[in-house]
Amino acid sequence: MESMQPPHKVVDRHFSAPPGKVGLLYGEKRVYSLGMLVTAEMLMHTRSVVFVDGANRVDPYLLARLARLRRIDPYSFLERAYVTRAYTFYQMDVSITDGLTEFVRGVGSRVVIVYGPIDLLDDDQVPAGDAAEILRRVHDTLAQLKGSGVSTLLVSSFPRFRLKERERFFDTVRDMSDVQYRLERRTDRHHIILEEHHDGKDHADRDHAHPVRREQLVAVPPGIAERRPGRP
Repeated sequence: MESMQPPHKVVDRHFSAPPGKVGLLYGEKRVYSLGMLVTAEMLMHTRSVVFVDGANRVDPYLLARLARLRRIDPYSFLERAYVTRAYTFYQMDVSITDGLTEFVRGVGSRVVIVYGPIDLLDDDQVPAGDAAEILRRVHDTLAQLKGSGVSTLLVSSFPRFRLKERERFFDTVRDMSDVQYRLERRTDRHHIILEEHHDGKDHADRDHAHPVRREQLVAVPPGIAERRPGRP
């Protein structure tokens, strides 16, 4: 099915209702462009959004520019965005599993966005056993958020790690999600492949759930948010 709506609106509309889910937006590197546009769309209609950025992709200057394009005061727009950046996988662990639930409750947010949930795993200083244990704790935290009606959107490109064996952890991230939005390019167009579990059950019950796949043709604008913040 070809969508007449911009891709960020397609993802935002589906992800925003009903609340209390874990979504994964993933694909080739342009997925971060789409993620930033989805982020701006969410800030348009939510009280606040909490970001955990492990990919150095949250760009406040871009968000301010998008606010101006919509004739919104950029300062009030950005005041609703709470950002914490992680530079090691252990920092990502602490950012998500140590106090995030309480912080989200304190600022009244119903949305958490995590950029690059495993980007920081291409590091031989993080033993594989530690990585597995951290991802288990992350899963438990996201389940707690989901149980309180908070939705989490994970945004990730396909891992292309120097430590190839670490790429298997992407399957662990996929298993955390109730719905997945896969961005892929076919010929001259981008597609969003939507996969969700019809009865919304947790991963433990997915053998009995009914996966539903939908395909939507979308056009993803080039260039937006491809440059990491602070880089020319």
